[in-house]
Amino acid sequence: MSDHAPKLTESQLSGSGTALFVRRPILAFVLNALILLAGLAALSGAEVRELPDVDRPVVTVSTDFAGAAPETVDREITSVIEQAAGRVAGVKSISSSSRFGSSRVTVEFRDSVDLDVAATDLRDAIGRIANSLPDGAEDPRTVKADANAEAVIRVAVTSATRSPQDLTRIVQDLIEDRLLSAEGVADLQIFGDREQVFRVDIDLMQVAARGLTLADLRNALRNVAFDAPAGALSSDRQSILVRTTASVTTGEQFEALEVAPNVRLGDLASVTLGPQPGESLLRANGETGIGLGIIRAAQSNTLEISEAVNAVIDEVRPLLPDDIRIFITSDTSTFIKGAIHEVEIALGLSVLIVTAIIYLFLRDARATLIPIIAMPVSLVGTLAAIWLVGFSINILTLLALVLATGLVVDDAI
Repeated sequence: MSDHAPKLTESQLSGSGTALFVRRPILAFVLNALILLAGLAALSGAEVRELPDVDRPVVTVSTDFAGAAPETVDREITSVIEQAAGRVAGVKSISSSSRFGSSRVTVEFRDSVDLDVAATDLRDAIGRIANSLPDGAEDPRTVKADANAEAVIRVAVTSATRSPQDLTRIVQDLIEDRLLSAEGVADLQIFGDREQVFRVDIDLMQVAARGLTLADLRNALRNVAFDAPAGALSSDRQSILVRTTASVTTGEQFEALEVAPNVRLGDLASVTLGPQPGESLLRANGETGIGLGIIRAAQSNTLEISEAVNAVIDEVRPLLPDDIRIFITSDTSTFIKGAIHEVEIALGLSVLIVTAIIYLFLRDARATLIPIIAMPVSLVGTLAAIWLVGFSINILTLLALVLATGLVVDDAI
């Protein structure tokens, strides 16, 4: 009885799938090189993210109605917007919340719906019912994200010498629009901002003594900044456009307004220009400033948003005055990059450990060389398949490659 294992005959080998590559080693080398090139190309073209793209297509409609009770907001705004959103094609579910002075309607679409098209259709539907909203309500704001989502990146704009209202103006002029136009950004959360407003402090005793009411003061202030076209004057030589204006820009001009015959606003109240009372205050590195929270759009990539926001900050920084600093205080992409890097290290270690174990058991450098070559070709080539089917390179797919390393080695042996 022979001690040697039986060898494959030429007819058996010709019937297997490897016969062609055994007879033509150059063809095998070229195919493996093509697989490597395709995998490396897919590595630069495939999307890199934390987890697979399983975000729901969500659009949120927010409307402010200052001073209105939750019941009023629900009856006059939320229900009207819900009815309009229900007529949009592809809607899966609608949820809403009505709070003091604000309404929020969240519309979730089916997975097969294109989010950009759905958001456009929803804006058109809300635009058709805009005239049905109360006069004191702000225009509805539509964002392609869940408004309850946390900011993925937080940016601070600080200064040791400037007031919050000055920083607010600079942020609105130079920073806000640029961040909103960055790829994947749905909305901005602004903290610590202060607007310049005119404050009218009314003396109710003086109002009552003159037989007036607060409605009289409101009517006097309603059309204080009147600006309307009044037609045109034409002649043979020229044409003049006529415009009626009533511009009031200082506290003294406000106090000079006539509320009733021989009664000025200054007799009933004092008008001052100052910062609007804010709901939040931001301090970063011991300095007062403005905070900006970046809200990620649904179905967008946090890593790409981080790159876009950093590019915007680098672009804006030279435009700001020397005493103003802009920097990122928190970035969730840092954790995502670290997690992906750790998985990449685990993948590299698994290849090295498997190679060492193979050599330890076989004690043959030539036999060990085969899985050493097969593992990179198979793993890198898998990236090309991931890119072709539209998947992303994420923590789960990289972990799957780590687990598949043992299968590759088994087949190679």
